[in-house]
Amino acid sequence: MSSSEMVLPLLATCHLNNIRNEWHVILEFKNEELKLLRQEPIANGTVLYMVCNMNDIVEMRCENGQLISDTPLNFCYNHLRPELKAETDSELCRHQLYRVGYNIRCRDRDYFFTTYSVCFDHQKIRSVFTISEAYPFVQGRPFGMQFDPDEIFTMNIFSAYNKRNIFANFQNRLGHQQSYMSPDEQERRFDRGHLTAAGDFMTNTLIASTFKMINVIPQFHAINDGNWRLMEEWARSPANTPSKVCSGAFNYILHLTNAEGQEVPIFFLDERIPVPLWTFKVVLDRNGERTVFVQYNNIHDSRVPPQLPADICRTIACPSTLRLTPSNFLGYTYCCDPGHFMNQVMPNLRGYC
Repeated sequence: MSSSEMVLPLLATCHLNNIRNEWHVILEFKNEELKLLRQEPIANGTVLYMVCNMNDIVEMRCENGQLISDTPLNFCYNHLRPELKAETDSELCRHQLYRVGYNIRCRDRDYFFTTYSVCFDHQKIRSVFTISEAYPFVQGRPFGMQFDPDEIFTMNIFSAYNKRNIFANFQNRLGHQQSYMSPDEQERRFDRGHLTAAGDFMTNTLIASTFKMINVIPQFHAINDGNWRLMEEWARSPANTPSKVCSGAFNYILHLTNAEGQEVPIFFLDERIPVPLWTFKVVLDRNGERTVFVQYNNIHDSRVPPQLPADICRTIACPSTLRLTPSNFLGYTYCCDPGHFMNQVMPNLRGYC
């Protein structure tokens, strides 16, 4: 056999076992860089740091397809909680910018490992947009995982998303004859809609970081579980990942008709926590192709298609690999010219997604 015909052996890779029950923050050290482990397989020669907390870090090595450790790896009971780190970048975010992630000391250095970033409007209690990276889906939301109110959300703000409080708010704003919101607490009408998707992350700790209240918008359940979910799944499909994703809500507020026939803006609490009328998602795939979606967040409008504000989107055809239902109930979605959107609508997001 000539040298050109020789078959080189493939280096074995490693995989994590029982990832459903894994609560360590997992760091990988490869090519002299320490970062969050976001996907498998793990390359041969990679060093992993399994971080339960600052007093419990286990080093592992991927050798010939096996994860080797000199120290037993126990179940992580007292695991790290995601934190908010305030940043200042007025060009990116005119409000308050936060990085969500984990403070960890490893290899004799202090790090803050970011899972995603959020632009947050404190005055209106409004999540403006998030910036993240999507990787292929591994597992869903762990059982019993709840939203974290953060230090930002007082109890009355946090509870504004409860069904009973939403119903009372609708009665107060629209009159007791309103039919938009039912008193039946078993009927799911609004969600705490994730901007950065939980399914974009592999491990429980990283998934938990998306259950921050600064990562949510008031979103109709049918839309969150409809076309919005399909866009999330498309963004993290193996054909697109790793992809850079920006998701947000425009400052257009949902209006509904009261008993007197007047159009009333909908907020969840006083004049705060506005229900957005239009949302967006920008996906920059691994090949550098950008796709822009703008979605209608109003299941009560019978006009199809809904009237799109000309200043936020110049419509184009959507990707043939994504089938969205042209329905307001599921979230009517337009695809937009990415050049116009990034240059005229969201120029602050250029370079991020």
